[in-house]
Amino acid sequence: MSYCTSADLAKKIDESALIQLTDTTGAGLVDTDKVDRAIRDADAVIDSYVSKVYKTPLAPVPHVVSGLSATLAIAALHRFRSVDSPVWNAAHDAALGFLRKVAKGSVTLEGAVTEPAPADDVSSTVTFSSATRRFSRESLKGM
Repeated sequence: MSYCTSADLAKKIDESALIQLTDTTGAGLVDTDKVDRAIRDADAVIDSYVSKVYKTPLAPVPHVVSGLSATLAIAALHRFRSVDSPVWNAAHDAALGFLRKVAKGSVTLEGAVTEPAPADDVSSTVTFSSATRRFSRESLKGM
């Protein structure tokens, strides 16, 4: 499940700009494969930060995460077309800054399920045992 859709991208950027960013064949249409790839990549970035605190994938998806996913996807499409956009670069950096705060735990995501804290006081130890070695360097000498 994606954190945003192409409709979410359309709320942040007009269709003509989206066509310019994705249409490499000159068809004059939005290349949905490129949009979907950008969204998947954005979601992976979000999960890499958020998974330190929350169970991923996030379900239900907090509204702020949908916006972050759309922002990161649009910024990725700008980079794909080698378009230097100070506005989208700043938005990308702000989104990553927010995600860093989420990973540190200084910002929370409403409705997201937190991962249980690792238990430091677990006293169970794992031991392994096996039969004695049948072959060793010494037993194989001279063979």
